[in-house]
Amino acid sequence: MRIFVLSLVAALVLGSGAAVAQAGSTLAAAQAGSTPAAAGAGSPGGDAASGVRIVAQAGTPVPSPMPSPVSIIHIKNFAYVPDSVTIPVGSTVKFVEDDETPHTVTASDGSFDSGNLNQKQSWTHLFTKAGTYAYYCAYHTYMKGKIVIVP
Repeated sequence: MRIFVLSLVAALVLGSGAAVAQAGSTLAAAQAGSTPAAAGAGSPGGDAASGVRIVAQAGTPVPSPMPSPVSIIHIKNFAYVPDSVTIPVGSTVKFVEDDETPHTVTASDGSFDSGNLNQKQSWTHLFTKAGTYAYYCAYHTYMKGKIVIVP
């Protein structure tokens, strides 16, 4: 029974259906009176002391989702700092309002608009398509910036 429990633990750790199948055959061999070697221990991938044979099923690792890169643009002294950034598709830009005067981040083509941003507020936007995005402050139209999204 000890062999079965150890094999089951190995199956859970490996997350492998092959290890579960091995656990079942190890239990059957143990119940039939076989030695650990007959159940596969002591062979490559096995452990003669515990009677556990670890079998891993080959597969493609599943990548974990990566957070999108974040660029930070500060709004201070009536300017966007920096006023131009180039980032890859799927990136996020965070605008941080450092001025005492309210500002906006408004796309020239109308594709995004932060609305009113007061001091210490921030706003983020995820860019999902390649292209060049010009933006300005709706209250102070001389404040301008550009974001270039590359594939």
